[in-house]
Amino acid sequence: MSRVGKWSAGLFISCYLSVLTYGIVGHLLKIGLAGNTFSYYVVWDMFCGWQAYDQRTHLIAESDSGEYYELREPWGEFCPFGGLGRLQYDVYNHLVSKQIKHLITHTQHDPIDAVYVVQEVWPKQYNLPERLWQQNFGNERDKISYYHLRAVCNSVGGVVSLYRSWLNQQTLNSVGDNPRLRREVRQAQSSFGTWYTPTFGNGLHQSIGGMPSTN
Repeated sequence: MSRVGKWSAGLFISCYLSVLTYGIVGHLLKIGLAGNTFSYYVVWDMFCGWQAYDQRTHLIAESDSGEYYELREPWGEFCPFGGLGRLQYDVYNHLVSKQIKHLITHTQHDPIDAVYVVQEVWPKQYNLPERLWQQNFGNERDKISYYHLRAVCNSVGGVVSLYRSWLNQQTLNSVGDNPRLRREVRQAQSSFGTWYTPTFGNGLHQSIGGMPSTN
């Protein structure tokens, strides 16, 4: 290999390792995770951690007269891929405030007091086609959804209250129900940054099963 080739290979390897190191350190310290899409390609857990639950996000608006209704685009939901609207791709609700503001400012309605961001969760096994369902389970499909409050926003999309996701909350609930794990959590000190610090109050946040009432 010529000297130019060696320098080019060394420069490429150096740049690659620098970008990879920057991505790993940023991901470890939780810096700029939602800043841009390119960071997704330089972390080590690109495709791990797929959940066993599917989810949908619902926006429930409350007017000053006490009426509740689902907030959605009257002109039709934009579906970038397949039949899912773009709101469903924002699983961490990074852009839900902008979505609420966009919908409220471009529609006519009663004055809005609050908008509730509700997370619907169900096991992915219920997404199987009927033939595969009968082949694997052989019983009636009795789908149960869990509805969990993720956030409360005002009439311009500003976040008033923010809550953990259903899966994270169930994890904390399971820790809170186990005396041994509670003692270990109080005594342990993490060496890494975390999304939250487990705390245990008088009660546990509860999710509900079934359809929420919007009447």
